[in-house]
Amino acid sequence: MGLGVLALVVQIGIILLVAYNLMTSLWGLINPKGTRPGLRNRRFRVIVPAHNEAAVIGNLLVDLRKQDYPQDLFSVAVLADRCTDETAMVARQWAEVYERREGLDGKGALLAWFMAGYPLDDDECLVILDADNRVPPNLLTRFSDEMDSGHDAVQAYVDTGNPDGGWLATASALSYWASNRMVQLARRNLGWSADLGGTGMAMTPRALAATGGFGYSMTEDVEKSARLAMSGYPVWWIHDTRIFDEKPTALTSAVRQRARWSRGRRGVAREYAWRLVGTALREGSWSYVDLVIRMVQPSRSFLVLVMAVLAVASAVAPHWWLVPWLVWLPVLVVQVVLPMVFLAREGIAAKYIWRYPLLAIWALMWIPVQVLGRFQRGWYHTPHSGSG
Repeated sequence: MGLGVLALVVQIGIILLVAYNLMTSLWGLINPKGTRPGLRNRRFRVIVPAHNEAAVIGNLLVDLRKQDYPQDLFSVAVLADRCTDETAMVARQWAEVYERREGLDGKGALLAWFMAGYPLDDDECLVILDADNRVPPNLLTRFSDEMDSGHDAVQAYVDTGNPDGGWLATASALSYWASNRMVQLARRNLGWSADLGGTGMAMTPRALAATGGFGYSMTEDVEKSARLAMSGYPVWWIHDTRIFDEKPTALTSAVRQRARWSRGRRGVAREYAWRLVGTALREGSWSYVDLVIRMVQPSRSFLVLVMAVLAVASAVAPHWWLVPWLVWLPVLVVQVVLPMVFLAREGIAAKYIWRYPLLAIWALMWIPVQVLGRFQRGWYHTPHSGSG
């Protein structure tokens, strides 16, 4: 009896979660308004963490040389972290290079090391990019304009540079394209904090000062998002400025990357969830609770898999503690079809939308990702080949 009640409660919780995500995602159907040009006189320090990225980092640094922003208002620092290849040598052609020979694993630890030893000037804004990124010429201009309009923490659209690099890269691209509208843009339109993406993000000196340095979480971007929200600096989503990164094409790399993200998000949720809820009660804003929900919920594709199993089970062997399949059916349809609506709204080419079922295959990887995430202790660096 007790287990049956628990099972029923879990199923009702899943339905409520789907309904909540549906309602919030609808705000992502609204295209954002443009931002007026600002003064464009802010100073930026662009930081590029890099571990054995000699194959890709040159492309990013050339892109940064082509910025339409005044060259005397920004500098580029490459953090060569215990590299065993020619990353530092390649990077010195275009940027200042800071080499770390030892220390804790992870981007957060690397950024903390750099910020402690080489602090930014009082008027310098921080920009973080990954070594495999490709960026548009107006990236810093857009960051400056958004900051001049009052946003202290901004996140550019993270796109996929290799959507045709195999089924894994395509599935990842589809997931990013859909969530960029359903989650990130929706939060912007709701006036809530979006998520930092680990790359393509920028912060003003006052936002950095209010949130301290970078922590040692395996997902330093999630931790920083939580700190920014609690400090009154919500992350502002920039939908019209895209950076491109290279998604994994090998199953082992993809699973290990997701396992790190999974473990990191759980750790951040354990540390910050109740503090965010407390902030929500003090401020009277649901946006903090929304951030917690995004931290702890399973992936959309995995929920589809779970609901499909429950629907079949209730049709074949109905029990009082199983939600009827007639209820699961419309919930499943919404969960499956809705992302395709957003992909079409985003203008994604039909050849990719037809590959949408690949996300169902990727959903099967959620369980090994969770299992591996519980045992993965060290930082996993995703290798890049420059195919993006």
